[in-house]
Amino acid sequence: MKRVHIVGCPRSGTTLLMELISTCFASGGYCEHELSIFEPVTAVEGVYFTKQPNDIKQLRHIFPTDPLLHIIYMGRDPRAVITSKHRESPEQYFCNYRVWQECDQAAASYEAYPRFLRLRYEDLVAAPDTVQQQIEDRFPFLTRLHAFSQYQQFARPSAASQRAMNGLRAVNKESLQKWHEHLPRIAAQLVANPQLKHDLVRLGYEPDESWTSMLEGIEPQQFPCRYPERKPYLKDWERDLRVYLKSRRYLGRSKS
Repeated sequence: MKRVHIVGCPRSGTTLLMELISTCFASGGYCEHELSIFEPVTAVEGVYFTKQPNDIKQLRHIFPTDPLLHIIYMGRDPRAVITSKHRESPEQYFCNYRVWQECDQAAASYEAYPRFLRLRYEDLVAAPDTVQQQIEDRFPFLTRLHAFSQYQQFARPSAASQRAMNGLRAVNKESLQKWHEHLPRIAAQLVANPQLKHDLVRLGYEPDESWTSMLEGIEPQQFPCRYPERKPYLKDWERDLRVYLKSRRYLGRSKS
């Protein structure tokens, strides 16, 4: 059984992509909202779709050696990621540049694998059918049922997915410029992480660094965030150990 697993930095559009794929491609099944790559799924005919954004940092032991595992990474402009707020926690930002960078760097290590596909949220919402064709070209075993541009007519997202997407609606570009409303947050993250300017150029979000002119006169402000600004080394070490043990169990199951 092939498994297509969707990952990406939190607040990058992974829920939308999951709903598009599970609605518009034939499958033997898919998770309701999120499911860790380490959670076993019932064997089905064809392909099974799952999603867990942060799993991008937990694949190194299993992805290279599991030929049935296919990964789609959803990337997004880091300015949009670090200024996104979850409707259920409007008092704080959801993510920060440190977490975005860790996910981006993890994804870069898999770029050469044909079973790995990096997409951009901005491309998905601007030209959903073109991105659907990209997915089909990379994973020709998928069978199209509907066009991405028509998914809202057929989708039946779970309550959790609807909350994450702020409701079911057609794919649109409304959110692309919302980061402009959070310039004090952008300014503070840029002061703490100058590499942000280079990442925007490297990934094609900006042609150069002239966009920073919009921050002139903007006072950087610190805001509450779900993720800490400093890397939690002890917590990450404990996580890495758990990931290693879970990876061994995963590979054991895949060989049985």
